[in-house]
Amino acid sequence: MAQKKENRLVRFNRQNILEAAERLFAEKGVRQTTMDDIAKAADYSKSTVYVYFKSKDEIYDWIIYTHMCTLRDAANSCLETTVDFTACYFSICRSLTELYDRYPLYFSSITGKIPVDAQALAESEILRRIYDVGEEINAAMALLFQRGMDEGVLRRGLSVGPTVFTLWAALGSLIEMAGSKEAYLAEQMGLSREEFLQYGFQMMLASVKKEA
Repeated sequence: MAQKKENRLVRFNRQNILEAAERLFAEKGVRQTTMDDIAKAADYSKSTVYVYFKSKDEIYDWIIYTHMCTLRDAANSCLETTVDFTACYFSICRSLTELYDRYPLYFSSITGKIPVDAQALAESEILRRIYDVGEEINAAMALLFQRGMDEGVLRRGLSVGPTVFTLWAALGSLIEMAGSKEAYLAEQMGLSREEFLQYGFQMMLASVKKEA
């Protein structure tokens, strides 16, 4: 019983620190936020914060991991609940867009940060977790594209791994650009951000679809 109570306390304290850090990162920026700032916002001493996290970078990595888990869960839920490839593809596109809208500060790290250095992975729990959840996201996307080929929507013979990575990179860049260029899109193209994104999502899909 005492051990369970201690574990709950550890989780509670860690979560408080992460939430305080995330608020500060949004308000001040990651670079401008210090461990002193985080300790004060979480209402702990700095020495207490260091009990749970070795550095500000580690705190940042834990935040990224949390949001990557959200993305993984959304992709897996989509695979389980949608009836065909096309519906699942656009559902994941929407999930990515919603992720950007909620966490623009972390978006590029969420969609791109997968550490691969073996020694770093062995020495750091959080880097290993990021690697593992990144692989789970890749596996979900690979299943989606294999489904697309099995359904005859996508061209046969696509190399799934490179295709997933290429489209994933393109989707992330497209969403970030649409977010930063929203006014330009409206003024120069007469398109809302949502209309531009839908056009881009369809264009990417067309690049790998089976010819009619």
